[in-house]
Amino acid sequence: MLIILLQSDATLFFGRFHSLTVHLPIGFILLGAAIFFLSLSKKFQFLSKAIPLVLLLSTISAIASVVLGLFLANEGGYPEGSLFWHRLLGIVVALLSLSSIFLILGYFDKSKKGLSFKSRLKIDFIDATLKNQKKELGIIISASVICISITGHLGGNLTHGENYLFTYAPELIQDLFINSELENNGLTFPEDADSTLVFDHIIQPILIQKCASCHDSETQKGGLQVTSLTDLMEGGETGPAFEEGSPSSSELYKRVTLDPKSKKYMPPKGAGLSYGEITLLKYWIENGTDQKLAVTNDEIPIEIKDLLESSYGLSTRRKAHYEKIEVAKVPEETLNEIRQLGFRISSLSEENNFLEIVALGKVTKEKIEALKVIQEQITWLDLGDADIENAWLEIISGFPNLTRLLLDNNSINDQGTSSLENLKNLESINLYNTGVGDSTLNLLAKLPALQSAYLWKTKVSRGLVEKLSEQNPKLKVDLGFVEEEKESK
Repeated sequence: MLIILLQSDATLFFGRFHSLTVHLPIGFILLGAAIFFLSLSKKFQFLSKAIPLVLLLSTISAIASVVLGLFLANEGGYPEGSLFWHRLLGIVVALLSLSSIFLILGYFDKSKKGLSFKSRLKIDFIDATLKNQKKELGIIISASVICISITGHLGGNLTHGENYLFTYAPELIQDLFINSELENNGLTFPEDADSTLVFDHIIQPILIQKCASCHDSETQKGGLQVTSLTDLMEGGETGPAFEEGSPSSSELYKRVTLDPKSKKYMPPKGAGLSYGEITLLKYWIENGTDQKLAVTNDEIPIEIKDLLESSYGLSTRRKAHYEKIEVAKVPEETLNEIRQLGFRISSLSEENNFLEIVALGKVTKEKIEALKVIQEQITWLDLGDADIENAWLEIISGFPNLTRLLLDNNSINDQGTSSLENLKNLESINLYNTGVGDSTLNLLAKLPALQSAYLWKTKVSRGLVEKLSEQNPKLKVDLGFVEEEKESK
């Protein structure tokens, strides 16, 4: 009979009553546990007479909740992992509650075998059983409390989304619980935060998790698939799922934000998108539905980054190049030889072997060439006011892991800086008070990792800076206040 009902649409109506009945066994089991453990003391022994009734009510409500829960699960659209354990533990709770009744009625006592059901219902018989089976009943009740607590938490996750309980908890509690749960929420992220994409790693998996039961390659209700961005942009019978820059005109966004009672609400079955998921989806649509938008993008506002960090445990800080790779440690003897040439050497961090090199005075071409022995480890290089010549920059261009370069107060120009195009990992450069011009800035703008360039007292034109700022907002070019004053005059 149950199988027939599960295959019928009528179960969708009855299943919705699960949310009403599910709180009854929670209350009765906790009440039963409180009464039982209080009755163990002489002062509250009289409470033991209420235990059979409370356990009977917990059994009836637990069984009803399980049946209605099976109906509701038949709607689909729930995370399979959480649903499996919620359903399994719910059944275990019902069986434990039923076992407590069988225990009280003496069905586990072989000496009472053959006794009629009517005789087992007598108050004296039940009182005697409770007195003799306290230990066994205590174990069953304790197990019921543990199972109902876990089951209730999993049910909350299914309804409100993963980590709902701990989202605003203190950081210590979040570290203990949220990170472990993230491993089971169906979302997997690359180790490199810069490679974690808002759509590919968060939005799309969520849509597949909550919408694919009706909109995959086999079902395609309304002609819509959610299995790829291409499918979503092609849309279904009502047009594309997203309209770039306009959440209010995006059909999918409108559907997930409707009143859940509406026939057009998505998903019609199972838990809908949480507030955080909807907020993230809205931001992504408003900002151009960019599939390559990474969680470390500097343009993402702080409130969205806070959401990414609290809800998904992601780091939104862009990692520097030296944080992503490992290099061999340089022998101390080699470092001492380079120090004697007039360089200060510092370790960037105890966690890696990268080095910061600072010239302590004027240098020669030979001294620059001597740095080639540690070129793999040099990531910060300060050659400011070191009398650097154009030709020597070609040597520096062979330092593969260079991320910060200071060349201020040197007699170099566009001819020398042309060799810097090989510094693919360079993130910051200082060319203050040098002879470089627009040619150098155009070259620097092509470096994929460059984020900041300091160009005070150079020949770089402000017009080019403004043009490049529009083309590449990520690159910050600083011309200084002196240039502003000259132009205003």
